[in-house]
Amino acid sequence: MISIIIPTFGKPLYLDKAINSVLRQSFYELELIIVDDNNPNTEARKLTEELVDMYKKIDSRVVYLKHNHNQNAAIARNTGFSVAQGKYISFLDCDDEYMPDRLQKCFHAIENAHSSVGGVYTGCEFKRTGRTYRKYTGVADGKFIVETLACKFMFCTGSNIFVRKSVVDDLNGFDGAFLRHQDYEFLVRLFEKYSLIAIPELLVIKNNENFNLPNIEKQVAIKKQYLEKFKYIIDNLPEKDVDFIMHGNNIELAEMAMAQKKYNEANKFYMNARQYGGLTYREWFRRLVYPIYNILKYL
Repeated sequence: MISIIIPTFGKPLYLDKAINSVLRQSFYELELIIVDDNNPNTEARKLTEELVDMYKKIDSRVVYLKHNHNQNAAIARNTGFSVAQGKYISFLDCDDEYMPDRLQKCFHAIENAHSSVGGVYTGCEFKRTGRTYRKYTGVADGKFIVETLACKFMFCTGSNIFVRKSVVDDLNGFDGAFLRHQDYEFLVRLFEKYSLIAIPELLVIKNNENFNLPNIEKQVAIKKQYLEKFKYIIDNLPEKDVDFIMHGNNIELAEMAMAQKKYNEANKFYMNARQYGGLTYREWFRRLVYPIYNILKYL
């Protein structure tokens, strides 16, 4: 009934927890498709093979696919989807986890929903170094295309995408040209046609360790690619929505630059954001705090 797809790359630091969180689900009728995007003959591939082979021996629901060279997470998800047998597709990043009854609750929420409902998302618990630092349950039903274009739709993580297989078919999967913003890109296209049902419970754990974050120059290119792809939507929105979208993307770039101690770049993006509606108190506060945090974390 449900196909869970885990793309994995790099050493399997959290993959064991991710796999366990699927196999211990209260909903049994599932298959777990793990797509290994590591290059062959690497230590990461060897370690991943050993771990997944162990699970394959004890649970026949585990399917293991290996790319013959590294591609990216979007293509890995599509590889998994191409063999998926489930009526529903649930994506899970290799460093995240499901709560034990997540799939059961998502299944019941969508099973009798109207065909205009494309999928389900839930509340999320954020962790770093094993400690919870935020819990979010303020999710709501609906379409959130403007919020997603602004990178402000609080769906928490790509591990929170549970959709009908027919929807992934209709959208032709993920866009493999995107190295980042893959989830946002997929959701914009989803919201053009479908809505999501929300379950306001903590059913996903996001282990937010911030591995392999791109530098600010690459992130600028990613934003350009993202906004240009959906220019046909943005150009037809009211001015206030366009301002909201541009403000959100500039703030995200500013905060990323601050985190990388590139303060001149950050100021440029903050100035851009101010042109689209100014800064909130929270954004001003974060702007002031980031340099202090960058100093304190090394003391």
